[in-house]
Amino acid sequence: MKNRLLHILFIVLLSIFLTSFTNSIYHSSGYNYSLFKIERSKDSNEIIYDINITPSGNLNPDNPINVYWIKHTHNKKIEPLTWIQKKFAYGLNFLSIKETEVKFRFVSYSKRDFVIKKNAKGNYQVFTNSQNKVVIVNRIYIQIDGGTFWIPNITRVELHATDLKTGKEVIEIIKI
Repeated sequence: MKNRLLHILFIVLLSIFLTSFTNSIYHSSGYNYSLFKIERSKDSNEIIYDINITPSGNLNPDNPINVYWIKHTHNKKIEPLTWIQKKFAYGLNFLSIKETEVKFRFVSYSKRDFVIKKNAKGNYQVFTNSQNKVVIVNRIYIQIDGGTFWIPNITRVELHATDLKTGKEVIEIIKI
């Protein structure tokens, strides 16, 4: 009996350990893994953008990207975006949705297109053009210095990416 309990405890701990190193999550609609995140100077909370893939490996045409908060200020609680956040700040406008490619823009910044497609290794990533180069988006950082709820004073937006050709990190300061 004692060995059985130890065996079960070992399996549970091993499962927790292994899942803490992966960003794949199974959902009833398919598989998710993180594409990129938005970090803000305001606090340590993050907005996460996960790809939503069907079990057959294609992009989910009904919801190709899941967007949600990880509230580090509240014990890493996961919360959906509010309606206001989706419509005016961190939501996405989908320009085209295909089985293997999605083109989108942020609702709050329509001057740049982003594309989800497979990289050379067959994994989905987000691509955009930065400084006349095709880059893979890793994260976006927003510096907020005051303002109001409806009109925050955004003084800096950084696009952190990887140059597709060289593999080097690229940081672009986006002018708002």
